[in-house]
Amino acid sequence: MTDGTRALETDPSVCYRHPGRQSWILCQRCGRTVCPECQILAPVGVHCPECVAETSGGVSWRSANTVTPLAKPKRRRSRPAAQRVQSLLAPRGVSLSASSVILGSAIVLWVVGSFSSVPFRWLAAVSSPLGISPLPFPELQVWRYLTAPLVYSAGGFDLQGAVFFALSAVFFWFSAPQLERMLGTRTFLLVAGSASVVGSAAMVLTTGYSAGLTSIVFGCFAALLVTVWSEPQLRTQILVMIGINLLLSLVLGGSGLPALIGGMLGGGGALWLLRTGPDRGWKSRTPLLIVGAVCVGMILIAAFRALA
Repeated sequence: MTDGTRALETDPSVCYRHPGRQSWILCQRCGRTVCPECQILAPVGVHCPECVAETSGGVSWRSANTVTPLAKPKRRRSRPAAQRVQSLLAPRGVSLSASSVILGSAIVLWVVGSFSSVPFRWLAAVSSPLGISPLPFPELQVWRYLTAPLVYSAGGFDLQGAVFFALSAVFFWFSAPQLERMLGTRTFLLVAGSASVVGSAAMVLTTGYSAGLTSIVFGCFAALLVTVWSEPQLRTQILVMIGINLLLSLVLGGSGLPALIGGMLGGGGALWLLRTGPDRGWKSRTPLLIVGAVCVGMILIAAFRALA
Protein backbone atom coordinates (compact mmCIF):
# COMPACT_ATOMS: atom_id res chain seq x y z
CA MET A 1 0.00 0.00 0.00
CA THR A 2 1.43 3.37 -0.98
CA ASP A 3 1.61 6.34 1.36
CA GLY A 4 -0.95 8.17 -0.81
CA THR A 5 -3.49 5.32 -0.52
CA ARG A 6 -2.94 5.04 3.24
CA ALA A 7 -3.49 8.81 3.61
CA LEU A 8 -6.78 8.61 1.76
CA GLU A 9 -8.03 5.75 3.93
CA THR A 10 -7.21 7.62 7.17
CA ASP A 11 -8.42 11.01 6.01
CA PRO A 12 -11.44 11.79 8.28
CA SER A 13 -13.01 14.01 5.61
CA VAL A 14 -13.52 11.23 3.02
CA CYS A 15 -15.60 8.04 2.99
CA TYR A 16 -13.67 5.01 4.25
CA ARG A 17 -15.19 2.88 1.46
CA HIS A 18 -14.93 5.49 -1.31
CA PRO A 19 -11.75 7.58 -0.73
CA GLY A 20 -12.65 9.89 -3.61
CA ARG A 21 -15.88 11.08 -1.95
CA GLN A 22 -15.82 13.79 0.69
CA SER A 23 -18.36 13.63 3.52
CA TRP A 24 -19.05 15.12 6.95
CA ILE A 25 -21.23 12.27 8.28
CA LEU A 26 -19.75 9.78 10.74
CA CYS A 27 -20.91 6.30 11.67
CA GLN A 28 -22.15 6.63 15.23
CA ARG A 29 -20.92 3.15 16.17
CA CYS A 30 -17.35 3.12 14.83
CA GLY A 31 -16.71 6.78 14.03
CA ARG A 32 -15.67 6.29 10.39
CA THR A 33 -16.70 8.78 7.71
CA VAL A 34 -19.40 7.54 5.30
CA CYS A 35 -20.67 9.08 2.06
CA PRO A 36 -24.42 9.28 1.23
CA GLU A 37 -24.27 5.96 -0.65
CA CYS A 38 -22.87 4.15 2.38
CA GLN A 39 -25.04 5.81 5.06
CA ILE A 40 -27.64 3.55 6.66
CA LEU A 41 -30.17 5.24 8.95
CA ALA A 42 -30.37 3.40 12.27
CA PRO A 43 -32.86 3.99 15.11
CA VAL A 44 -30.29 6.42 16.51
CA GLY A 45 -28.01 8.19 14.03
CA VAL A 46 -26.26 6.81 10.96
CA HIS A 47 -24.29 3.54 10.74
CA CYS A 48 -21.87 2.22 8.13
CA PRO A 49 -22.58 -1.04 6.26
CA GLU A 50 -20.00 -3.03 8.20
CA CYS A 51 -21.40 -2.02 11.61
CA VAL A 52 -24.94 -2.85 10.50
CA ALA A 53 -23.76 -6.22 9.20
CA GLU A 54 -21.98 -6.97 12.48
CA THR A 55 -25.00 -6.12 14.62
CA SER A 56 -27.76 -7.62 12.45
CA GLY A 57 -26.06 -10.23 10.27
CA GLY A 58 -26.85 -8.55 6.95
CA VAL A 59 -28.63 -5.58 5.45
CA SER A 60 -29.74 -4.07 2.16
CA TRP A 61 -29.34 -0.45 1.32
CA ARG A 62 -30.23 1.76 -1.61
CA SER A 63 -27.32 2.56 -3.95
CA ALA A 64 -28.12 4.63 -7.02
CA ASN A 65 -30.97 2.65 -8.67
CA THR A 66 -30.28 -0.79 -7.24
CA VAL A 67 -30.56 -2.57 -3.91
CA THR A 68 -27.36 -4.39 -3.00
CA PRO A 69 -27.16 -7.03 -0.25
CA LEU A 70 -24.17 -7.00 2.00
CA ALA A 71 -21.95 -10.02 2.17
CA LYS A 72 -21.69 -12.10 5.33
CA PRO A 73 -20.17 -10.28 8.29
CA LYS A 74 -16.42 -10.03 8.08
CA ARG A 75 -13.93 -9.42 10.78
CA ARG A 76 -13.41 -5.69 11.04
CA ARG A 77 -10.03 -4.34 10.11
CA SER A 78 -8.08 -2.60 12.81
CA ARG A 79 -8.75 1.12 12.61
CA PRO A 80 -6.15 3.90 12.76
CA ALA A 81 -5.53 5.39 16.18
CA ALA A 82 -7.09 8.72 15.16
CA GLN A 83 -10.35 7.03 14.19
CA ARG A 84 -10.43 4.95 17.39
CA VAL A 85 -10.06 8.12 19.45
CA GLN A 86 -12.75 9.83 17.36
CA SER A 87 -15.08 6.87 17.99
CA LEU A 88 -14.50 7.07 21.75
CA LEU A 89 -15.19 10.80 21.79
CA ALA A 90 -18.30 10.58 19.57
CA PRO A 91 -21.29 11.42 21.82
CA ARG A 92 -23.63 8.48 22.43
CA GLY A 93 -25.75 10.60 24.77
CA VAL A 94 -26.15 14.31 25.24
CA SER A 95 -24.38 14.86 28.57
CA LEU A 96 -21.31 16.50 27.02
CA SER A 97 -22.69 17.45 23.62
CA ALA A 98 -22.89 20.96 22.22
CA SER A 99 -26.67 20.68 21.96
CA SER A 100 -27.02 19.96 25.69
CA VAL A 101 -24.78 22.93 26.51
CA ILE A 102 -26.94 25.22 24.35
CA LEU A 103 -30.17 23.99 25.95
CA GLY A 104 -28.73 24.14 29.47
CA SER A 105 -27.53 27.71 28.90
CA ALA A 106 -30.94 28.72 27.57
CA ILE A 107 -32.68 27.26 30.64
CA VAL A 108 -30.33 29.01 33.07
CA LEU A 109 -30.64 32.35 31.28
CA TRP A 110 -34.44 32.00 31.11
CA VAL A 111 -34.56 31.54 34.89
CA VAL A 112 -32.26 34.52 35.44
CA GLY A 113 -34.22 36.55 32.90
CA SER A 114 -37.42 35.96 34.85
CA PHE A 115 -35.97 38.14 37.61
CA SER A 116 -33.55 40.43 35.79
CA SER A 117 -33.22 42.14 32.43
CA VAL A 118 -29.42 41.79 32.38
CA PRO A 119 -29.26 38.70 30.07
CA PHE A 120 -31.64 40.29 27.57
CA ARG A 121 -29.83 43.65 27.59
CA TRP A 122 -26.44 42.06 26.91
CA LEU A 123 -27.24 39.02 24.78
CA ALA A 124 -30.41 39.67 22.73
CA ALA A 125 -30.08 41.02 19.18
CA VAL A 126 -31.60 44.49 19.31
CA SER A 127 -31.60 47.72 17.34
CA SER A 128 -30.53 51.11 18.66
CA PRO A 129 -34.00 52.76 18.61
CA LEU A 130 -35.20 50.34 21.30
CA GLY A 131 -32.72 51.75 23.78
CA ILE A 132 -32.25 48.37 25.53
CA SER A 133 -28.52 47.78 25.04
CA PRO A 134 -26.10 49.27 27.59
CA LEU A 135 -23.61 49.82 24.76
CA PRO A 136 -24.06 51.99 21.64
CA PHE A 137 -24.73 50.48 18.20
CA PRO A 138 -25.94 47.04 19.34
CA GLU A 139 -26.55 46.11 15.67
CA LEU A 140 -22.77 45.86 15.23
CA GLN A 141 -22.22 43.74 18.35
CA VAL A 142 -21.75 40.46 16.48
CA TRP A 143 -22.04 38.17 19.49
CA ARG A 144 -25.70 39.15 19.90
CA TYR A 145 -26.67 37.36 16.67
CA LEU A 146 -25.23 34.14 18.14
CA THR A 147 -26.46 34.53 21.73
CA ALA A 148 -29.98 35.80 20.98
CA PRO A 149 -31.47 32.26 20.96
CA LEU A 150 -30.29 31.77 24.57
CA VAL A 151 -32.41 34.56 26.10
CA TYR A 152 -36.15 35.17 26.22
CA SER A 153 -37.45 37.60 28.79
CA ALA A 154 -36.53 41.27 29.12
CA GLY A 155 -37.13 40.97 32.86
CA GLY A 156 -40.10 39.51 34.71
CA PHE A 157 -42.03 36.26 34.51
CA ASP A 158 -44.57 35.92 31.70
CA LEU A 159 -46.85 32.87 31.48
CA GLN A 160 -47.20 32.91 27.68
CA GLY A 161 -43.47 33.38 27.32
CA ALA A 162 -42.87 30.45 29.70
CA VAL A 163 -45.14 28.19 27.65
CA PHE A 164 -43.43 29.22 24.41
CA PHE A 165 -39.99 28.63 25.96
CA ALA A 166 -41.04 25.17 27.21
CA LEU A 167 -42.33 24.17 23.77
CA SER A 168 -39.18 25.44 22.06
CA ALA A 169 -36.98 23.58 24.56
CA VAL A 170 -38.89 20.32 24.01
CA PHE A 171 -38.65 20.48 20.21
CA PHE A 172 -34.97 21.46 20.48
CA TRP A 173 -34.39 18.40 22.68
CA PHE A 174 -36.09 16.15 20.14
CA SER A 175 -34.10 17.43 17.16
CA ALA A 176 -30.73 18.95 18.09
CA PRO A 177 -29.01 16.01 19.88
CA GLN A 178 -30.03 13.62 17.09
CA LEU A 179 -28.73 16.04 14.46
CA GLU A 180 -25.45 16.47 16.32
CA ARG A 181 -24.92 12.71 16.46
CA MET A 182 -25.59 12.44 12.72
CA LEU A 183 -23.40 15.35 11.63
CA GLY A 184 -20.72 15.59 14.30
CA THR A 185 -20.25 18.48 16.69
CA ARG A 186 -18.36 20.82 14.36
CA THR A 187 -20.87 20.59 11.53
CA PHE A 188 -23.75 20.86 14.00
CA LEU A 189 -22.28 24.06 15.45
CA LEU A 190 -21.90 25.48 11.95
CA VAL A 191 -25.56 24.70 11.20
CA ALA A 192 -26.76 26.10 14.53
CA GLY A 193 -24.60 29.21 14.23
CA SER A 194 -25.73 29.95 10.69
CA ALA A 195 -29.38 29.47 11.68
CA SER A 196 -28.93 31.76 14.69
CA VAL A 197 -27.24 34.56 12.75
CA VAL A 198 -29.61 34.54 9.76
CA GLY A 199 -32.73 34.17 11.94
CA SER A 200 -31.65 36.85 14.43
CA ALA A 201 -30.72 39.30 11.67
CA ALA A 202 -34.10 38.73 10.00
CA MET A 203 -35.85 39.52 13.28
CA VAL A 204 -33.84 42.71 13.81
CA LEU A 205 -34.74 43.76 10.27
CA THR A 206 -38.47 43.25 10.82
CA THR A 207 -39.27 43.69 14.51
CA GLY A 208 -36.20 45.40 15.96
CA TYR A 209 -35.09 42.61 18.29
CA SER A 210 -34.51 38.85 18.41
CA ALA A 211 -34.58 36.40 21.31
CA GLY A 212 -35.51 32.74 21.74
CA LEU A 213 -34.63 29.30 20.39
CA THR A 214 -36.90 29.56 17.34
CA SER A 215 -34.15 30.17 14.79
CA ILE A 216 -31.96 27.26 15.96
CA VAL A 217 -34.91 24.86 16.35
CA PHE A 218 -36.06 25.44 12.79
CA GLY A 219 -32.48 25.42 11.55
CA CYS A 220 -32.17 21.92 13.04
CA PHE A 221 -35.46 20.87 11.43
CA ALA A 222 -34.27 22.09 8.03
CA ALA A 223 -30.90 20.35 8.42
CA LEU A 224 -32.63 17.09 9.38
CA LEU A 225 -34.82 17.49 6.31
CA VAL A 226 -31.75 17.85 4.10
CA THR A 227 -30.18 14.78 5.72
CA VAL A 228 -33.19 12.44 5.32
CA TRP A 229 -34.65 13.87 2.09
CA SER A 230 -34.10 10.60 0.22
CA GLU A 231 -36.12 8.67 2.83
CA PRO A 232 -39.86 9.43 2.30
CA GLN A 233 -41.03 8.23 5.72
CA LEU A 234 -38.46 10.21 7.69
CA ARG A 235 -38.97 13.21 5.43
CA THR A 236 -42.69 13.17 6.20
CA GLN A 237 -42.02 13.04 9.94
CA ILE A 238 -39.78 16.11 9.78
CA LEU A 239 -42.28 18.01 7.64
CA VAL A 240 -45.01 17.23 10.21
CA MET A 241 -42.81 18.57 13.01
CA ILE A 242 -42.15 21.74 11.03
CA GLY A 243 -45.88 22.14 10.36
CA ILE A 244 -46.77 21.72 14.06
CA ASN A 245 -44.20 24.31 15.11
CA LEU A 246 -45.33 26.70 12.41
CA LEU A 247 -48.91 26.37 13.60
CA LEU A 248 -47.88 26.97 17.23
CA SER A 249 -45.93 30.05 16.16
CA LEU A 250 -48.98 31.45 14.37
CA VAL A 251 -51.27 30.67 17.32
CA LEU A 252 -48.92 32.43 19.73
CA GLY A 253 -48.87 35.60 17.65
CA GLY A 254 -46.65 34.87 14.65
CA SER A 255 -44.08 37.49 15.66
CA GLY A 256 -41.28 34.95 15.32
CA LEU A 257 -41.91 34.07 11.67
CA PRO A 258 -38.78 35.94 10.45
CA ALA A 259 -36.66 33.90 12.89
CA LEU A 260 -38.43 30.72 11.76
CA ILE A 261 -37.85 31.33 8.07
CA GLY A 262 -34.36 32.74 8.55
CA GLY A 263 -33.36 29.82 10.78
CA MET A 264 -34.51 27.29 8.19
CA LEU A 265 -32.69 29.05 5.38
CA GLY A 266 -29.55 29.50 7.45
CA GLY A 267 -29.35 26.01 8.97
CA GLY A 268 -30.71 24.00 6.06
CA GLY A 269 -28.82 26.06 3.50
CA ALA A 270 -25.50 25.63 5.32
CA LEU A 271 -25.82 21.84 5.43
CA TRP A 272 -27.05 21.67 1.84
CA LEU A 273 -23.96 23.57 0.67
CA LEU A 274 -21.67 21.30 2.68
CA ARG A 275 -23.23 18.13 1.27
CA THR A 276 -23.56 19.21 -2.35
CA GLY A 277 -20.34 21.20 -2.68
CA PRO A 278 -18.10 18.19 -3.45
CA ASP A 279 -20.47 17.12 -6.24
CA ARG A 280 -19.88 20.50 -7.89
CA GLY A 281 -16.14 20.12 -7.64
CA TRP A 282 -15.83 22.79 -4.94
CA LYS A 283 -12.93 22.88 -2.53
CA SER A 284 -13.77 21.91 1.05
CA ARG A 285 -13.53 25.52 2.25
CA THR A 286 -15.81 26.98 -0.44
CA PRO A 287 -19.12 26.14 1.32
CA LEU A 288 -17.72 27.58 4.55
CA LEU A 289 -16.79 30.81 2.80
CA ILE A 290 -20.29 31.08 1.30
CA VAL A 291 -21.96 30.50 4.68
CA GLY A 292 -19.67 33.04 6.33
CA ALA A 293 -20.34 35.63 3.62
CA VAL A 294 -24.11 35.19 3.97
CA CYS A 295 -23.95 35.59 7.76
CA VAL A 296 -21.78 38.70 7.54
CA GLY A 297 -24.04 40.13 4.84
CA MET A 298 -27.17 39.59 6.96
CA ILE A 299 -25.56 41.32 9.95
CA LEU A 300 -24.52 44.30 7.80
CA ILE A 301 -27.97 44.58 6.25
CA ALA A 302 -29.62 44.49 9.70
CA ALA A 303 -27.20 47.12 11.01
CA PHE A 304 -27.66 49.41 8.00
CA ARG A 305 -31.45 49.12 8.20
CA ALA A 306 -31.50 49.93 11.93
CA LEU A 307 -29.06 52.83 11.65
CA ALA A 308 -30.64 54.34 8.54
